[in-house]
Amino acid sequence: MNSKEIAILLILHGININEKDNNGDIALHIAALMNSKEIAILLISHGANINEKNNNGVTVLHSAAFNNSKETVELLISHGANINEKDNNGDTALHYAASCDSKETAEILISYGININETDKYGDTALHTAAYHNSKETAEFLISHGANINEKK
Repeated sequence: MNSKEIAILLILHGININEKDNNGDIALHIAALMNSKEIAILLISHGANINEKNNNGVTVLHSAAFNNSKETVELLISHGANINEKDNNGDTALHYAASCDSKETAEILISYGININETDKYGDTALHTAAYHNSKETAEFLISHGANINEKK
């Protein structure tokens, strides 16, 4: 059995689609991290909460952005994911994309209107995050799309 077949089997046997693990993640968080759009579609169609947060305030969209799961990011946004939601540190999905040089994911998030200059609780923007993590491509992209290069922490 593959992952999709197992997911279908569990759904058919009445699994709580929004059951959390010890980290507070639901199955949709895991599907997003694994860039499994097919399983994400299945879970969403059976009522998975797109805006669910784990114990650290990380949403499914944050998880997808962190792993450069471009297709899953688009899927989540098209199904109503809150694009500007912050985790417990104040990071948005764009901060997550910037931390791992996910330029393509940053492009998608910006095209859907994420606040490019949003700061986290430490005063860092996605551009600060990109610079800290040596995410050159993403930093260049953010600058070319209006990131404030003079934002102070």
